[in-house]
Amino acid sequence: MAAKKRSVPRKKAKVSDAVYPTSAVAIAARNLLNMAVVMASCGTILLTLMIVKKF
Repeated sequence: MAAKKRSVPRKKAKVSDAVYPTSAVAIAARNLLNMAVVMASCGTILLTLMIVKKF
């Protein structure tokens, strides 16, 4: 009768920290930029639709 082999438990991977920690100011600036881009694109689309509707 063959002896049962015990499986070796896997080693847990180390949780690596972020290389460059992001500050709240950087996140807020990125969010503000994204919001401005979205509003500009929505405004452009709305203006285009309003112009097309007149013709």
